[in-house]
Parts: sequence; C-alpha cells; structure tokens
Amino acid sequence: MAHRDAARLIAGLSTTEANTDRFADAMIQALLDAGFPPRTAAWANWTVFHLILGITQEQQAESTETVGLAAAFDDAEFPALRAASAYITAGTFDERFEFALGMQMAVSKAELVRTVHASGDGGCVLDELRVNSYEWL
Repeated sequence: MAHRDAARLIAGLSTTEANTDRFADAMIQALLDAGFPPRTAAWANWTVFHLILGITQEQQAESTETVGLAAAFDDAEFPALRAASAYITAGTFDERFEFALGMQMAVSKAELVRTVHASGDGGCVLDELRVNSYEWL
C-alpha cells in the first residue's frame, strides 16, 4: 500500500517488466517443479497475478460508500446478494485475499491430480504425495 493507486495505474497496461517477469518465472517454475503442465502453470500464474492487482485496486479504492452496501440489496431483485450480504464486505482485505488465493491453489491442486490421473502413467499415488508435500497448494 506504499504506492497508492499503483494497481489502478497499471490496470490495462502491459506488465512485462523485468521484476514482474522474474516473479512470473519463479512462480511458473515452482508450479512446473510440482508437476503442473505448462498451460496450467502459466494460467495459474496469470490468475494469481491478476488477483493481486484486483484486490489491491479494490483496497485502494475503498471508501465509506461500501459501508451499508449490504443493506442496499433488494430482496426481490437480488435475493442471492441479499442472502450473502453480511459477508460481502466482511473481514479484512488480507482475509479475503488469503481465502481467494487458497481457493485458487485448491483448484490448481485438483487440476494437477486430475491431469495425473488422466495420464494413466501409473504414477498417480507418487505424484499426489508429491503435490500434497507443497503446503502452499
């Protein structure tokens, strides 16, 4: 949060810079080392990168308008939003980020296990054990 509105400034711009490329390379390499196919590793990296940008932009744009937002949903027009309204702005940005990242990693792990099973190479148990050894998955 040291550079207010930085996420907004780079939203929609090319983010191909040396530092972002180093981060992407390290993340994709970690996913490849864990056994992910290149497409899944690349798309998981893209998803996490844009999650970080998006939640940073939301956090920087937060205002008093979000206070009471949940009460603004009409039961008839937005029944699902109304039912979940207590949780839409609940918690901290850090809590919601960790939840979203955990969801992404769970989906990535499931994709890896599915890919290994689909390959029929007989190494499923070994590969699942290897995947489960990565705490961040």
